[in-house]
Amino acid sequence: MYRETRIPRLRASLWVSVPDKVHSLTEVSSLAEADSLAEVADPDSGNPADGLSAAHAAAPSLIAPDGCMDLIVIDNRIIIAGADSTARMFHGSAAPTVGLRFDSGVLPQLLTTSAGELADRVTPLEAVIGGGHARGRNVGGGGAASVTGSARVLLDTACGLTDRAPLDPRPMALARALAVRSNSPARTVTEAAAEFAYSPRQLRRLSAEWFGYGPKHLAKILRWQAARDLIDAGRSRTAAAAEVGYADAAHLRRDERSLIG
Repeated sequence: MYRETRIPRLRASLWVSVPDKVHSLTEVSSLAEADSLAEVADPDSGNPADGLSAAHAAAPSLIAPDGCMDLIVIDNRIIIAGADSTARMFHGSAAPTVGLRFDSGVLPQLLTTSAGELADRVTPLEAVIGGGHARGRNVGGGGAASVTGSARVLLDTACGLTDRAPLDPRPMALARALAVRSNSPARTVTEAAAEFAYSPRQLRRLSAEWFGYGPKHLAKILRWQAARDLIDAGRSRTAAAAEVGYADAAHLRRDERSLIG
């Protein structure tokens, strides 16, 4: 089972993944409590259930690139999952897993580090910001109890990082500029650079710092993700490809193979 709750204040989504074989009423109750913790973290977000989705998750599972970075509790420690340039296989765990997925360009700012240094790998949070700030240790035992404890630790940590300094809006604005608009042509790197008054070289350097890879690769990921969302919603591959600006379904398939194999 997979559940996700949007937390606008943190520009992130709290997610919980519970292996199917360990479902129990206690664990489901603990998931609901995690939702309540999310509402406490962002009381103005409304009913957490409004942004909640649930689905069965297989293990192992393929983690597709999405331009985002996560904080995840694993073995009672917080780790940073850097932005993936291509898909990777996640072999799952016998215990529930809890994470916070931040919008593109947000987490590197909170960590005051370059996304490029964290891309395509996982890194203990304490290695980046110091053990005094990383409160991912001793979050509780296994099973359902750890869902609530892990969620609380992640939310407390994220709130602390968010309160340290205001966010630079440019990375989020660039991610929005490169995102696909229905039936509109995607921006080229040159067009995006001009919109932000950067040279293409400056934009590539800043994009690597903000997202872990260049603007062209980020745009490729965002367009493929948009097409996949349409296909999941019932569109044909041909219709989805056309709507997000691919030349044809074959072009979509080529991008898909390059990103997820």
